[in-house]
Amino acid sequence: MLAAILDPKRLPTAPAIALQVVNAASQPDCESAEIVALLALDSALCGKLLRAVNSCIYGLQQPIASVARAVHVLGLSTVRSLALGLSLPAVKIGRDADQATRDYWMSSVGGAIIARELAVLTRRSNPDDDLVAGLLRDLGELLLRQTYPDAWAKHVAYYGDGLIEDPCGAELTSFGIDHADITAEILQQWKLPADIVEPIRYHHHPAAVKAGGLVQLNRAELLEFANYLVQLDRVAQNPELLARVLSTAKDQFHLPRPALIAFLQAVAEKIEAFAAVLNQDIGQCPDYASILAAGAAELVNLTVESSRNRMSGNVSASAAGHSTGTSRSATYIPSPENASPQPVHRTTNSLPEFQFQFAEQLPEGGCRFGSYELCSLIGRGAMGVVFKACEPSLNRFVAIKMLAPEVAASPVARQRFAREARVAASIQHENVVGIHAVGETAGVAYLAMEYIRGNCLNTQIEQHGPMPVLMAVSASRQIAAGLAAAHAKQVIHRDIKPANILLEKETGRVWISDFGLARGVDDVTMTVDGALIGTPYFMAPETIQGQGSDARSDLFGLGGVMYHMVTGHAPFPERTVAAVLNAVCSREPIPPARLRPALPDWLDSMILRLLHKNPAARYPDASSVAAILGKCC
Repeated sequence: MLAAILDPKRLPTAPAIALQVVNAASQPDCESAEIVALLALDSALCGKLLRAVNSCIYGLQQPIASVARAVHVLGLSTVRSLALGLSLPAVKIGRDADQATRDYWMSSVGGAIIARELAVLTRRSNPDDDLVAGLLRDLGELLLRQTYPDAWAKHVAYYGDGLIEDPCGAELTSFGIDHADITAEILQQWKLPADIVEPIRYHHHPAAVKAGGLVQLNRAELLEFANYLVQLDRVAQNPELLARVLSTAKDQFHLPRPALIAFLQAVAEKIEAFAAVLNQDIGQCPDYASILAAGAAELVNLTVESSRNRMSGNVSASAAGHSTGTSRSATYIPSPENASPQPVHRTTNSLPEFQFQFAEQLPEGGCRFGSYELCSLIGRGAMGVVFKACEPSLNRFVAIKMLAPEVAASPVARQRFAREARVAASIQHENVVGIHAVGETAGVAYLAMEYIRGNCLNTQIEQHGPMPVLMAVSASRQIAAGLAAAHAKQVIHRDIKPANILLEKETGRVWISDFGLARGVDDVTMTVDGALIGTPYFMAPETIQGQGSDARSDLFGLGGVMYHMVTGHAPFPERTVAAVLNAVCSREPIPPARLRPALPDWLDSMILRLLHKNPAARYPDASSVAAILGKCC
């Protein structure tokens, strides 16, 4: 794929003279006369350079009409950066350019100017290199879109606003490569210095800059922050992300909310001026000033709201994750690293020790639970309670699942809980929630699991309705792949339902959770004869009728989940448990295509086959289902 994208016919080649200027200015013995002579070979580049020098970006008191004078005033390093930056919009945009391409240039130009102005504000040594890095940072995105237009459209439709926080992770899932690596490969071919290439490679994950030193780390952080600011109208719709951006503005760039608003309002004029220097028709691009003003207006609203809350004594902090509980903790705030919120260090001893009544109502600020700190309630079921917790020793969030107090004394319940831990820990797959640890604290057995930021599928559909077909197909493939991994370990889940499927917010990855009812194929000692274990809406007929469950019973549950994803309804939406059980065993579901006529025929047929009453008529195994879905998404 990289070879195809970097095909010379596709590359927006930088003019040879600009590259000569960059190379010459990088030499320690370079003289300004040499740069002037090179610039004289390209009249267009000379013109752009003079326009840039005389624009409001540099704030000169008197206009400059001489290239030699411009080189003298700006210095070799700045001219080097400007020469490449001004020549790089080689992918010209005409009046018939599509909206996505215009959006790309809005982000590119706006982010570049914001990066430079932030660099000037914080007295960084080479703000014009930050300008060039900002212009170049997302060049790989343009190439990916041009090389694979149909796949890119599906990619954007599937991930939506999730692309704001972790576009590289999503691209790795969709294409096997991300735009930052593509850009870095191009810039290496162009012989740009590592202090520009490596920050661009890691600008969505600055913490990954390893051996490049402080210059590269600071530039990567600057590019990440500028990227968020240029999309502030979208960032403002995500409270957790907005909190991280505001925290970064204040802590790293000394811009509390009022100062950040003033900064954005002032920078809009420079964005428009530089876009004109690049020969981009502002009339054909989004209105930068309006975009930034919308973000600034949102900040003003938030500032007013925060002030009102402080005056009323009603300040609350958002709890991250797929929480369905009501307890919230102000102990944890988001941080930029990998778009995952990290704990704020504090004195753990100030928290009370866990008590059984805390399972019903967690104290304000959380409590200690062994080596963990419980900070909010995620959910509650018949057997257990799940908390969001911090593991300070590893500086990460986890999900702690413990037996509910009312069943914790039952030997059978404790035995089943321990079995759940063994079963779940045996399955290691990217679509199955992993187990970090199993233990007992204060007489309470618990599991420490991966913490997934997002919603369960049930909540997702309640809030947003039926899923887009492409998203539903992708989610179904991931569920099938996770089931295949479990079945390969001779483990069946027995309770596949929307509430046990989690959608990760940043990446869109799907996770199977809650193996509380799972068992090995040969393990028949844990259930009482005649007892039903599972969720009636998605339970297989053979399970209801006491004929036992196998891997094909999980496929029935998968069919029910897929039905729910594409229609917004369970396949047997009766009002009482008895009516549901009867319908599952004796009635056929309404074909999902009748409820959603645009549904592809093959998907309608697959769902109905998975919901077949006879296990033998379903697909032979989950891996077969995953393979078919993989070809269609």
